[in-house]
Amino acid sequence: MWVYWIYIENDKILLIKKARWPYIWMYDLPGWWIEYWETISECLKREIYEETWTQLLNCNFIWNNEYICEYMNPKNEPKKSHHIWFYYKVELSYENIKTWPDFEDSLGSEFIDIKELDQIKLSPIAKPMIEKALSMIDKSL
Repeated sequence: MWVYWIYIENDKILLIKKARWPYIWMYDLPGWWIEYWETISECLKREIYEETWTQLLNCNFIWNNEYICEYMNPKNEPKKSHHIWFYYKVELSYENIKTWPDFEDSLGSEFIDIKELDQIKLSPIAKPMIEKALSMIDKSL
């Protein structure tokens, strides 16, 4: 299972640019799979720090989602992927975010203006979850 998180501040969302297939070069929500020894909150804390150099202050469950896709790997071989994700809205503490590649999954993180999301290439799983989070924020106002 995978855990992903959403952080919005000043009408900008913190995203990463993917360095791996199937979403290479696309923007995505930060997150990764839960290691077998981790709780969800431990995974959130670890991934938040690894991908963005920020610290988790608080988290609230948003939604879970299942996604099945087919893609071509770097060797041009067809692959299938079945993901089950848990999404959380988080509160973070940070001075600087990590904007450089980690040479694993991320090419760096950056804040993207919410109004510009249609102008970037988002992973197919990121867009509906961002829309869900934004609708929940609008309802809480």
